[in-house]
Amino acid sequence: MAAESPTEKPLLQGLKVVEMATWLFGPMSACVLGEMGADVVKVEPHEGDPMRGLIHRLHDGVDWVFEIANRNKRSVALNVRTPEGNDVLRKLLEDADVFLVNLRRGALERLGIDYASLRASHPRLIYAHATGYGTEGPDIDRPAFDELAYWARGGFMETLGPPDSEPVRLVGAMGDLPSAMNITTAIFAALYQRELTGEGQFVTCSLYGGGIWANGFAIQGALATGENFPRSDRYGAFNPLYNSYRAADGKWMQLAMIQEERFWDPFADAIGLPLLKEDQRFAVASDRRGHIREAVEAIERRIGEQPRDHWAAIFDAHDFPWAPAADSVEIANDPQAAANGYVRTMQHKTAGDFKVLGVPFRLERASNENYSSAPELGEHTELVLEELGYNWNQITAMKQSGTIL
Repeated sequence: MAAESPTEKPLLQGLKVVEMATWLFGPMSACVLGEMGADVVKVEPHEGDPMRGLIHRLHDGVDWVFEIANRNKRSVALNVRTPEGNDVLRKLLEDADVFLVNLRRGALERLGIDYASLRASHPRLIYAHATGYGTEGPDIDRPAFDELAYWARGGFMETLGPPDSEPVRLVGAMGDLPSAMNITTAIFAALYQRELTGEGQFVTCSLYGGGIWANGFAIQGALATGENFPRSDRYGAFNPLYNSYRAADGKWMQLAMIQEERFWDPFADAIGLPLLKEDQRFAVASDRRGHIREAVEAIERRIGEQPRDHWAAIFDAHDFPWAPAADSVEIANDPQAAANGYVRTMQHKTAGDFKVLGVPFRLERASNENYSSAPELGEHTELVLEELGYNWNQITAMKQSGTIL
């Protein structure tokens, strides 16, 4: 039976999300929901989300750093610290399905928009709180970024890299973006349960929890043994065929032939290195354990004689598990990424064709191609207020009082 063709309707069409979050963790989750069709209203202070212009990296006039997590949204510039601004926010929430926040507990309580304050009056609301360290325990009020809660305290700095090396640095949003997918998963689960029960609920994810989860192989080892996961360099690899090597053109590749005995002889033949089969130091895996450095250095010398494309053709012909160590430009232009929608082209309101990250999952019967450019600060304030029933006299008065920008 032929598969049904995908519907044109975005999966989350009709879902209203109010986002009051900054930086990347929370906003990226709302971006994903918006890409799948939700109406996302981003409530910003008059100074805007601090991600706006933070790095001042423009391309064709587009702040592409802000674009990462803020496309597919409408922006309302609102001072929620004023009574009138707080009333506007509450009116926004009257028919909202999801309220996504990342303010710390004290700020939410002072504004009267913590979950305990909203639960009774908004029984169907999914209240999603993106935090640094969780909602329980002694450190819930610590300031957090992904460099801190996810990368450092989540264990990556002490797990990655050769022994005694400097810590490996996190690069832009490596903790924020996967953590955004964690809280998006929680939101989907809560929406599903609401379909069954009719009731909303509080959901939360943290950068710290996301780091522990992503670093789970090492941390589970500590839970089981009480010991840290050992760090090693390339010459201390347990399996020489589960290692990285640099080709003659300076490009690196990663081998992942986990079944060492299965691949050892075919690999030796494929790269033309009979030494690996003939030298008794490398005869079987138990012998190689005492001569790992020599084995790695032998493979390293051979791989270094030809460019990466040469080895790519050989490895692919033998169906060896391997991958190029791709740089960011290579990924941006990788036809495999484009074919699966991991990199997409959208029509930007000022730049025309503009490449963006795509949501890394697909559904057969629902569209997730609801792309729109990131909004200017307060771009949709008046429109959203009109939708809420405010007239122009009220809107003008709010501008004059500083409630809206």
